[in-house]
Amino acid sequence: MSQKRVFKQRFNVNKGPSYWGPGVILLASLFLASCADLVKLTNTSEGEHGLFVDGDYCSTGPDNDRRVVSNTPTVELGRMKDRGTTNGVVAFTRRRAVTIVSPESWDGCNGRVTLPLQYQEEIPVPVTIWIVRGSFFSQVFRAVDALVTTTSIWQTERMGVRFGAIRIVDATADPDASRYAAFTCANRFGLESDIGKDEGRINIYYVNTVDGGSSRGQACKIGSDFVALGSTTLDDLLSHEIGHDFGLFHVNGEATFDQTNIMHSASSTREYATEGQIYRAHLRPQSAINAVYNARVGLPSHDCGHGVETDTCLHHNRRAWPDGTTPAN
Repeated sequence: MSQKRVFKQRFNVNKGPSYWGPGVILLASLFLASCADLVKLTNTSEGEHGLFVDGDYCSTGPDNDRRVVSNTPTVELGRMKDRGTTNGVVAFTRRRAVTIVSPESWDGCNGRVTLPLQYQEEIPVPVTIWIVRGSFFSQVFRAVDALVTTTSIWQTERMGVRFGAIRIVDATADPDASRYAAFTCANRFGLESDIGKDEGRINIYYVNTVDGGSSRGQACKIGSDFVALGSTTLDDLLSHEIGHDFGLFHVNGEATFDQTNIMHSASSTREYATEGQIYRAHLRPQSAINAVYNARVGLPSHDCGHGVETDTCLHHNRRAWPDGTTPAN
């Protein structure tokens, strides 16, 4: 049924084309638009906005993490009614941190609620790079390439973080350096004690081999401030190991992931992170974003386990946008 006909029936307008002047058409448009609840985004940046919305839709009932993508900062959600504590919106965009807002209530389908959501600024994460083994200058070039690649992935994938101050230390002449040429996680605390560690940062150590391979890396813990990289590691591996520091797990063998995801452990083509992974990186208390950088004081946190999906946890495979050939969901 046309909008004009719906409007005529509702207001008992049954006669003559003269009733459909510009003023009445404008009134009809305003009436129809008022049926939708809105999110008004502020402190935005360039590009699209990806939202996951929890609520009780008047037309279809309760929905958890409904995906909405918008090119504009005013996002129409449809008509909503209250769902108690599980109302909420999670928003992603370029160069901003993941942001969450929960309305006190929707409007009960009787009008329009405009929900304000102000993006949090992108979070700077300072790092210290320790060149422990190999040629200092060649390993510095390797480290810079890894930082550039990781930065590109973060910006493209709307990770909401960026590298802050970067400190590079030449530890190749340290008398203890040779003890850590062949690194395993059993050596972690000795390496930090003998070579050095900067508190309040992720510390990245370039050694010769990690777990027996010069192309391997280790974070040694899910949620940490530590990365060890071998002397021939490829550029994309740093994004993977920092992903562990941010509280993320491997995705090998999962049907909705392939080797292009940063958390695949056997890959040289890492370039994507899902919004579900980014959500965890920001909200898990164990993530270095919270445990090391203390960057989200006073903001919501949820300890969402790997594979968990609840009213307050996006599944780690949720995507607002496609990742290569893997569709949004």
